[in-house]
Amino acid sequence: MIVETIIATLEQQAGVYRELLALANEKTPYLVHNQVEKLNAILQKERKLLKTAEELEQQRMRFSGQYFSGIGMLRYKGGKISEMIRTVTASQDKKKLTELHEELTALLDELQKVSQLNQQLIEQSLKFIDYSIDLLVEDPNGDVTYQHPLSPGYGNPRNGLFDTRG
Repeated sequence: MIVETIIATLEQQAGVYRELLALANEKTPYLVHNQVEKLNAILQKERKLLKTAEELEQQRMRFSGQYFSGIGMLRYKGGKISEMIRTVTASQDKKKLTELHEELTALLDELQKVSQLNQQLIEQSLKFIDYSIDLLVEDPNGDVTYQHPLSPGYGNPRNGLFDTRG
């Protein structure tokens, strides 16, 4: 039956999301300690898992569309799991779908939280790099006080620490 196929696909999706969550958690200390090589290795694994997750989602949607078409509900071709739970009559399938729905929701929520933390770490790192570059490029002899707009030299671009003229 098509419901068992959908359940199997959802189980595969849950497995992929568990792996993605583990990689996201593994990525956090590498971001903190600036271990770029290890981050690149994790990113490659993530790309493969994301491609697999996308393929599984398309497969699940296709099977869900077939299920809803089979029971005469043509408007639910997108196939939300919650709609399927309402329409499935077998109690064992309904229970399994409910468990998977809850697990997938929890996994995706946790994955989103960890990803947001990692994104904040990256943004902080970029701000620090930008600040460091500003310190290097700033004119060390320049005044840090107010300068009148009509005074000579106002608005001249600041010369950096490095002379780019060969």
